[in-house]
Amino acid sequence: VKACIIDTGYGRGHPDLPNNNLITGFNPYGSGEWFVDGDGHGTHVAGTMAAVGNNIGVVGVTSKANMPLHIGKGLEDNGSGTTSGVLAAMRDCVQSGAKVVNMSLGGGGPSSAVQSFLTGLENDGTNVLFVAAAGNGGGSSYSYPASYDSPLVMSVAAVNSNSVKASFSQYNDQVDIAGPGVNVKSTVTTSSGASFSYATWGGTSMASPHVAGVAALIWSHHPTKSAAEIRLALECSAVMPQQYGNVVRNNDVGYGVVNAKNALDMLDSNNFDGCPGTAPTMAPSPFSCSSDEDIMEVRIKTDQYPTETAWILTNTCSNTVVAEAPAGSYTTRNQEYSDKICVPPGGRYSFEITDTFGDGICCSYGEGFYNVLKNDVSMIGGGQFGTDETKTFGQCGPTPPTPAPPTPPTPAPQTPAPT
Repeated sequence: VKACIIDTGYGRGHPDLPNNNLITGFNPYGSGEWFVDGDGHGTHVAGTMAAVGNNIGVVGVTSKANMPLHIGKGLEDNGSGTTSGVLAAMRDCVQSGAKVVNMSLGGGGPSSAVQSFLTGLENDGTNVLFVAAAGNGGGSSYSYPASYDSPLVMSVAAVNSNSVKASFSQYNDQVDIAGPGVNVKSTVTTSSGASFSYATWGGTSMASPHVAGVAALIWSHHPTKSAAEIRLALECSAVMPQQYGNVVRNNDVGYGVVNAKNALDMLDSNNFDGCPGTAPTMAPSPFSCSSDEDIMEVRIKTDQYPTETAWILTNTCSNTVVAEAPAGSYTTRNQEYSDKICVPPGGRYSFEITDTFGDGICCSYGEGFYNVLKNDVSMIGGGQFGTDETKTFGQCGPTPPTPAPPTPPTPAPQTPAPT
């Protein structure tokens, strides 16, 4: 089973890391190499997952598996990256055949393009698990990609050697499982990637590769299992720390601390007694915006060649991109997709849709269409175009309110005060 690491690169040449033809990589940026890690973060993550058992340094979770490893340099050598760069790395990991993708990164809000990509994989039945760090903010806020509403994504919290949640580990209802994330020693690069060493770091970034490594390890023993079955084994076999009593799941550590032996025993015996009948999925919450925001929705129905379609929605008043879906975001033929975004009231918008083949999305190879709605009212739509089409709607400044028709006053209902 192949695993993929999306991070700052890979310290190829480190004496404690695999360096053979089973290691491949990809860099979506214009500078740097996937096999050079100018930051050290990606190499630390790689060591936790895959450091070889050679009697020096550290030993990775999959050290004996001789596991193919793909590197997606979703973050540059300075430790930062872009959503489009990370999405390109995610897409490349899947195309490379990786079953487990570790993402020890996060920041900003959710991306509609990433959510569409995940939804497309789910609709296609793609067997892949994205294992992501829950975040180091110490609060209950959501961090992405860990908190995307997808059965293909697992959010990982951090615990110390006593299975106590780390103070920095974010906690919320998206956390699925926990792993060691305090005082974790692993491989690193120094001198902008030119030298190799070891370092002891902490963070949910360190916890995530423990879980991803276990996922790859148990999947390599049972390669015909589905992503849902691997996830179920990980969650159902996790060990809940004693301080939480008999609860099945909580916001601190999810189903508990990952346990490789328990998970493998469960798959070996095919005994899931006491587990949910199916792998748990996180139903998306109803989409809503605050009272002073509008809901913008982009609906796309793909044609026979969905990967050719791309679009970008821009607020021309502020000259900012509100949402976008690069080519390759859609993967299912003749499928309807929806992206919703909260935007300030009013505004003038430009919607540009492109088709890389140059035949639009209707009607040569399917009956595709697009429709952009604002507060459930259609603003623009179409489908028959060549290489690209741009339409605008709205006006700069807030939309003047429509006077409400007079209605007789009604008594206000009596409701309890919030507690």
